[in-house]
Amino acid sequence: MQLTLPCEYSVKEILPAIRALIAEKLVEEKNLSIYKAADLMGLTPAAVENYLKKRRGTAVKELLKRDKEFMDYLEDFSEKVIKQKDSVSLSSYYCILCAEGKKVLNKNGYRLSHCIVESALTTYNFSLKE
Repeated sequence: MQLTLPCEYSVKEILPAIRALIAEKLVEEKNLSIYKAADLMGLTPAAVENYLKKRRGTAVKELLKRDKEFMDYLEDFSEKVIKQKDSVSLSSYYCILCAEGKKVLNKNGYRLSHCIVESALTTYNFSLKE
């Protein structure tokens, strides 16, 4: 039996897909430069370029992109990224997006284990909205 930790799949597949979607929103929709997007996301310009050129974050990106509710969360988060200059304070929102991404994948046949944040999301009213 192989033990797979709840965040293991998230780190390898879900978070790169989320970063790719955020990079697309910031650069292609919000017209920010790759350098500005990288700075806001806490990444290097090369990493943002890799996301934009589909060298990273492609495994589950299209599945997440087709889910309207998830994309609404992502839009709200993208706005927060632009408005908040402190990337450290944004880090917990990635956990919320990851949990929402797992919901999308589970609806589409994936069987991913839950993490503590997902348990907290059902208990508390965490939201990306102000």
